[in-house]
Amino acid sequence: MMQKEEKVVIVLLIMAVLSLIIAFFGFSSQPGVYSKDSKLDELVYVEGTVLSKQMTRTGDNLLITLSNLDVKVFVAKDNGAKEVYESLRNGDKVRITGKVQEYKNVREIVVGSAGDAARV
Repeated sequence: MMQKEEKVVIVLLIMAVLSLIIAFFGFSSQPGVYSKDSKLDELVYVEGTVLSKQMTRTGDNLLITLSNLDVKVFVAKDNGAKEVYESLRNGDKVRITGKVQEYKNVREIVVGSAGDAARV
């Protein structure tokens, strides 16, 4: 049979583990919906219809324009630009996750990997 002190230690360990689990799931960064109030480096998502997509002339990066969005979506060559270009078509409804950034004083959403741009 366990001593009183051993029972207290076990209860405290269980409480510590539960606290860590709650902190991990409760405070992990979940993307929010993009708005004009979104801050730089904030992880956001947008949903809309692809109006256009084009590879840049230099660098093989991808720029996407969505129907309901006043900001461009940027996919770098190293983050799967060609893969996203080939997987999406004009008219596709998509959900794209990325970080809010600025390029030449213009906001854009920068996609981290090809899996962050998908049809819905």
